[in-house]
Amino acid sequence: MHDIEHKSEQDDSAVEITPLQPQAEPAFAPAQNGSTATGGQKLPRAWRYTIAGGTVLLVLAVIFASILALTRPKVNQAPPTKSTPATSSSTLPTPATKPIPSKVWAGHNVSLTIAGGVAYLGTQDSAVYALNTSNGALLWRYKIDGSVDVQPLVANGVVYVTTFVGQGGPANIYALRASDGSLLWRYNSNGYSYLSLSTTDSSVVYLASDNGIAALNASNGNLLWRHATQGSAYWPPLEVNGIVYVGSSTNSWPSTLYALRASDGALLWQYTANNGIATPTVAGGVLYAASDDGVLAALRASDGHQLWKRGLDVNLIQPPQLVDGVLYATATKITEPPAARAANPLQETTSIGALLWNALQNTPVEPQIPHKQGVSSVYAVRASDGTVLWHFTLGDGPVSWTNWFSAGHGVVYASSFNSTATGDDGQIYALQSTNGSVLWHDQLNATPYSGLLANGVIYLSTTIGSYSGAMYALRMSDGSMLWNYHTSGIMLDAPALDGTTLYAGAANGMVYALQAGNGALRWHYLTQVTG
Repeated sequence: MHDIEHKSEQDDSAVEITPLQPQAEPAFAPAQNGSTATGGQKLPRAWRYTIAGGTVLLVLAVIFASILALTRPKVNQAPPTKSTPATSSSTLPTPATKPIPSKVWAGHNVSLTIAGGVAYLGTQDSAVYALNTSNGALLWRYKIDGSVDVQPLVANGVVYVTTFVGQGGPANIYALRASDGSLLWRYNSNGYSYLSLSTTDSSVVYLASDNGIAALNASNGNLLWRHATQGSAYWPPLEVNGIVYVGSSTNSWPSTLYALRASDGALLWQYTANNGIATPTVAGGVLYAASDDGVLAALRASDGHQLWKRGLDVNLIQPPQLVDGVLYATATKITEPPAARAANPLQETTSIGALLWNALQNTPVEPQIPHKQGVSSVYAVRASDGTVLWHFTLGDGPVSWTNWFSAGHGVVYASSFNSTATGDDGQIYALQSTNGSVLWHDQLNATPYSGLLANGVIYLSTTIGSYSGAMYALRMSDGSMLWNYHTSGIMLDAPALDGTTLYAGAANGMVYALQAGNGALRWHYLTQVTG
């Protein structure tokens, strides 16, 4: 049963507006033309996500990704140069304010997109919402089948959401009219699906799923073309200059990166890797692909001709960011004690994305094997020939995991956390992009998940323990804390900034509107949490 609920007045049971008290703004000078970035992928960050909880997700990543170390190939390995470690650091305080109470702390994540004065929310509780950004008033609510795990896409007056309906169930693509939430069309697909919008043709949307890669008519959802892939396509398709790129993988490997003609889906070329390939980076007629066995490759975008390939001494690598002729990426080298390897018969490599998704759709059981060790680093690689310019090891101990970084304005910002610490032990670094030297380093009693850079400020989403989270606002120039805001649910996604207001969803089913300058709460809205 699908229905639309419209609200013309404020729902007092769901939203609360907190009057702002006059107070001085923090003494910092916002940078001009501030940039934004989200973690991982971005995937798309990003990478990002049906989540039982932030801590559970990361534990699964540690456990299941460790098998990547077993069969990693060595490809053109060049010894990287390690930069000088930090000589000083600061410790950020844990938020002391009492958060707004919530009956849940995880499993009800809210993903949001801000467009035209409206906050469009996708929830894991089978609903899409539209809220007035000025006061949090509910404009409309549409019931759907399944869980929305990524941000809604909004374009040309249409809201697009992808949902997943249980293990083995279908995926749904919904197109809703942005003004009133009415259903325009619905498309069913097998397995989880990843959606992206065409960058050149507003009448086309692209879909990656277990069925392969497809192009849909944006006005009615009709299938325009489909290209079958070997295995599941597990990242949003990327369209650049009339070519659609997407990676796919099977349980038996290898993985394949496809380049398809956007007009009809015809195969132009394909690239094979030994492990999972994320959405590539494309610029200047060159495609840069990173696979989960730590291999970076540069391919000519028009025909896939390999320009260079570089193997890094890592098991997992995030999609690189290209800035001023240099590729920056965070990567993790995972090792497993010999006793654990002997006890673990699984010998095939696999992508972290596929592993996490399969694990999260089944009842996860932690293997009773010794703890894995992961050491994470930031790499700078010259885009013209693949030369490693420098790398910097994140974290103070032998075990560190990374999940967010952003490069730009001469600085690389990266976060990590220590999975063996008692409690939360997070780190965030600012590195000089030319040589990897530390500009500043913060420690925080929280696990950083994702971030946003804007106007000279880093807005960092974190979790604290297993039951709460916090948003930190840090000055980009020196890492000093401007403010923090405590939530009663873990925070997974990067916030969205619109004007002077910061909008953030949490896994407790709430969305928060904060004053970007000082973190004061403007309003919050509680979605209809179920379960």
